Amino acid sequence: MTVPPPVPGPISGHGERILVVEDEPAFAELISFWLERHGWHTEIAPDGAHALRSVEERLPDLIVLDLSLPRVDGWKVIERVREQSLVPIIVVTARGSEADKVRGLASGADDYVTKPLSFPELVARVAAALRRARGAAAIPGAAATLEHPGIRIDGLSHRVEVDDQPVHLTPTEYRLLRHLAERPGVLVPHADLLVAVWGPGYRDDHHLLRATVRNLRAKLAARAGGRRYIETE
Repeated sequence: MTVPPPVPGPISGHGERILVVEDEPAFAELISFWLERHGWHTEIAPDGAHALRSVEERLPDLIVLDLSLPRVDGWKVIERVREQSLVPIIVVTARGSEADKVRGLASGADDYVTKPLSFPELVARVAAALRRARGAAAIPGAAATLEHPGIRIDGLSHRVEVDDQPVHLTPTEYRLLRHLAERPGVLVPHADLLVAVWGPGYRDDHHLLRATVRNLRAKLAARAGGRRYIETE
């Protein structure tokens, strides 16, 4: 397949390396085609074992990951990758239930897209995830430590402690908690929260927000002795 040059417009990659983990060859090639024509380099892994070997040999800048994979499934891939890296992971799968989305985000995925999908939308989500990864440290005040009763958020290490006990958060959960902790007592509209944590293209993705809030609440509650740090209306 011949890949045309990057498409002029608002979305243009900077040569980042993206690992596409997908066991359907034709679909993997389509994803790769769309990503490469927007300026990214891709590598295809046909199963979870190949994906983990590729990550160990050379960590990609982002992973596009199916869940239903032979040999090693996508759940295990997320778990193994998160043991060593915070590289952005976008799940692309036919498993569209809320339980699967909650599990995927809780395991460490940064985004969750269900098939059939819009390839331009996937391109936009990849661009947004890479932009978040590049720009997190550049946000004014992001390195400051925030403290509220019983909770401490270290902006340099991204370490979160509740009652002096560490709470292990995914990158997305950390950004969500940080954004809320910087605005104690303020009711933040869902659309504003989605844009602040994920980006402008996520303004209406309330399902993604609900799943992430649910996971974050559960992790904090496990250490908080009954205290609630996130209230919703």
